[in-house]
Amino acid sequence: MGMLNNRLAEPESDSGPKFRERRAYGPWAMFKQLSSRQWLYLPRLFSPKEQILLAALAAVALTAGGLLLIRLALSITIPAPAVGGTFREGTLSEPRFINPLFTSNDTDRDLANLVFSKIIRYDRNGNIVMDLAERIEVSDDGRSYTAFLRSGVRWHDGEAFSSSDVVFTIKAIQDPEYKSPLRPNWQGVAVEKVDEATVRFTLRQPYAPFMENLAVDILPEHLWRKIPRDSALLSDLNIKPVGTGPYRFKKLARREDGTITSVVLERYKDYHLDGPYVKEIRFSFYPAETDLVTAYRRNDIDGLVLFSSAQSEELERLDVEFHPLRLPKIFAVFLNAAANPILGRISVRQALAAAIDRKVIIENTVAGSGIEVNSAIPPGSFGFAEDIPPIEYDPGAARKILADDGWKDADGDGIMEQSEGSGRQRTTRKLEILIVTSDAPELASAAELIAQMWRAIGVRTEVKTMAISDLETAMIRPRAYEALIFGEVFGHDPDPFAFWHTSQLKDPGLNIALYSNPSVDRLLEEARRTTDTESRALNYREFQRIVSREIGAIFLYSPTHTYVTRKSIKGVNIGAVTRPEERFNEINAWYIDTRRALR
Repeated sequence: MGMLNNRLAEPESDSGPKFRERRAYGPWAMFKQLSSRQWLYLPRLFSPKEQILLAALAAVALTAGGLLLIRLALSITIPAPAVGGTFREGTLSEPRFINPLFTSNDTDRDLANLVFSKIIRYDRNGNIVMDLAERIEVSDDGRSYTAFLRSGVRWHDGEAFSSSDVVFTIKAIQDPEYKSPLRPNWQGVAVEKVDEATVRFTLRQPYAPFMENLAVDILPEHLWRKIPRDSALLSDLNIKPVGTGPYRFKKLARREDGTITSVVLERYKDYHLDGPYVKEIRFSFYPAETDLVTAYRRNDIDGLVLFSSAQSEELERLDVEFHPLRLPKIFAVFLNAAANPILGRISVRQALAAAIDRKVIIENTVAGSGIEVNSAIPPGSFGFAEDIPPIEYDPGAARKILADDGWKDADGDGIMEQSEGSGRQRTTRKLEILIVTSDAPELASAAELIAQMWRAIGVRTEVKTMAISDLETAMIRPRAYEALIFGEVFGHDPDPFAFWHTSQLKDPGLNIALYSNPSVDRLLEEARRTTDTESRALNYREFQRIVSREIGAIFLYSPTHTYVTRKSIKGVNIGAVTRPEERFNEINAWYIDTRRALR
């Protein structure tokens, strides 16, 4: 018979099995056991206000979580270049020969620098870096340079690159039938193929600056060997080139009259160095600098070289990055005492130099885009002498120098004259000079300004401008000028030998100053022979002091240009360049698109 239990039930201990079971059966476990159908009904358990609150809380939680994830991703990654985008360059002339043997204008050289590779090249700091070569060995006597070439380099058409291409290119440059303007740089250099990956260059005598010669674009032997030398200028490869550089030729566009309006290059994905990242480069051609600026303002182009500071001011308020290009180039007045004996007098040279206002020349001829020069090596170049005092503009001092040398305006015609002898033997000569220069606007303008300045001190001055080809043929090569306004272009290693050594007085030498000094000859010869950089720099500095003291030429200015790009073009770091095309020396590091990469 059953009995009623009148005792209260005793509570179970915390460690009992039933307690553990209830603890496990918490809210998360309950949610886990809900079916998909039950989940659909779950929101009905809450009021509308509670539903809104829960939704807001969920949104906050998701946002906070997303931000935390983004922050984490940013902390462990950095922006990195990605392949993509098109860079549009504007230039002033259409290409003629995209071929390092025949390049004739800045556009030719720009395109060649992108399509072809060099044995060595220069970085933004002017340091030598390897390109097609992995290393260069120089013999102890400084006469032999051996280039060990990279393996795996391929031409844009897929053919393998080898030492045969290097040998072919150098011998083509040396061959007079090709008429390459590079030929003087390679005279007296023997080139031989050691094996498929090794080339040796042998010099007749040590030449310290020779390494810069190796910054030469290399042609594909397998294509050019098929073309007769007398037909080389007519080859389609001159305008549709095949190289090993970071960009390969894609297409060009012409007008009905045959004028090229654009050239498109595409990235070479099998390039032997890092990059490139910009997918495509498009060159467009314009007749004048003002048209370039207009095209930039219309967003038709992303990059251009400016030769005028006035045009730079037009772009200052736009999406723009300015990259200064200080080129190692000197413009000067070169005086020929053989054609006009008056110019052999140091006093006349001193007076002519003091009468020139270089600031006015720079402002009115290159719109301020230049720096005054006082020596025979450009500022910033290796061996530049910073301690040479400038010749101050002082027309009063110039007139006094002439007066002290016996020049006076005896007949009141405004022209200084000098008399010698007496009686019937007395002769009088006027202070007269003819300036000749190129018909390039900046040089023609400089000549007119200098003529005005010389007339102001009593020098009868006339100006004659000529097309550059006529100037070289009729005046420079035969040394037929009295005063010549012209420019000298230097390399990364300035080596002023060709411009100032006595052996270079006659054509094809480049000593257009017609300067001869045994001490200067010795300094320049020693600088060429020694591989000790400090000794070479000392020689160059002493050479500059002598030339400046003797007024070997009247130095005017070194031009400065500006390269303009949009801020969207990243990785553009331009430093030491010797020619405008060298702004592309590190284009394989430029980029437009980005990605995130782990630190």
